[in-house]
Amino acid sequence: MILELDIGNTRLKWRHKSSAGEEIIAEGICKDIEEFRGGQLKEQPSLFRFCSVRDQSITEDLLTWSQTHWTLTPQVANVRRECAGVRINYQDVSRLGVDRWLAMLEAYRRASGPCAIIDSGTAFTLDVIARDGLHRGGFILPGLSMMKNSLTANTGIRLSKEAKAESTALGNSTDEAVLNGGLASLVALIEKQIIELAKDFADFKLYFSGGDAALLAEMINFDKSEIVTGLVLDGLALACPQFADDKK
Repeated sequence: MILELDIGNTRLKWRHKSSAGEEIIAEGICKDIEEFRGGQLKEQPSLFRFCSVRDQSITEDLLTWSQTHWTLTPQVANVRRECAGVRINYQDVSRLGVDRWLAMLEAYRRASGPCAIIDSGTAFTLDVIARDGLHRGGFILPGLSMMKNSLTANTGIRLSKEAKAESTALGNSTDEAVLNGGLASLVALIEKQIIELAKDFADFKLYFSGGDAALLAEMINFDKSEIVTGLVLDGLALACPQFADDKK
């Protein structure tokens, strides 16, 4: 069994895959490492790989724990300038989030050409990859929930607990004005990038991931788009392959 973890800012995604790496046996979400250890580690994996955007102490803790309990050294994904056909243009590649990088690797593999990756969860990220695999760059903004929370925390605005973003229309209540406004800003950015990409690549593809993927995909309604919830975990197999000879 292969164990894969995506340790994000606010939650941990895990999954078990077959030893061949082709079948997902089980998957889920936990709030932190301790919850995961308490409920999901009933079988020792033959391979353990993970990525983390949290403090380095989390990575060190997992490495020590796995080596102590399983005598198994996990593979840890770290951003490289070139991998799986994708080339990063950052001057300092260590400044690029590993989750964004892994999602780009998998999206480019799926597209076999130009693509854009939109991941909207705690943060909203948009990254563009050219036909030759060059990462043209991206955007990082607050996600929809963070936009809402920032306004309510720093102003006198109060929103009803049941309110949620469902439209980009002008709001006729404070709830609608705030929530629709946040959604409209993200949709406008995506639409602008679609127009820019279409100038260079008629066949580019769009991938949506994250908790708000379905909502944004519905708002955009782009025929060459796909919702892929496991882009980051899928990218782990490219960055940390099962066999060392596969690592490129």
